[in-house]
Amino acid sequence: MGNYRDAVGIMVINSKKKIWLGYRAWTQKSKYHWQMPQGGIDEGETPEQAAWREMYEETGLTPETTKLIYESPNWYTYDIPKKSKRKIDGERQKWFLFLFTGTNKNVNLKVQKKPEFIRFRWAEPQKAPHLIIPFKKEVYNQVLAEFMPVIGKLEE
Repeated sequence: MGNYRDAVGIMVINSKKKIWLGYRAWTQKSKYHWQMPQGGIDEGETPEQAAWREMYEETGLTPETTKLIYESPNWYTYDIPKKSKRKIDGERQKWFLFLFTGTNKNVNLKVQKKPEFIRFRWAEPQKAPHLIIPFKKEVYNQVLAEFMPVIGKLEE
């Protein structure tokens, strides 16, 4: 099947049912810099523990300002283009949906010495697949299809 890294994907939604997107800090020439937080699962970590850790490392958000409202029973897989010269073929991701209850002041993109994102925005969920790097688009569409009924039931 290939060499896939186990990872988590994190959708953070606010009270207006918009999702958090970060602008990647990378320097590669690309028009696709936006994405939701994501990252690898460390040895000995559960997927949920990895989701909380990655969310904090990449956004500064904590349990005081976010609430886990849904965990996908599915694992989603995407391939990394071969030209990327990575040690892995792609990622196998477990996705989590969090409700953000804080304010934009709670976002801290400088938790890590080398930040993942340099800015962020709140966007309509349907816009996300059009803003991310193309090889992740199918996973974003699948996650949105699964999460939208849950999001639709949230009170505004």
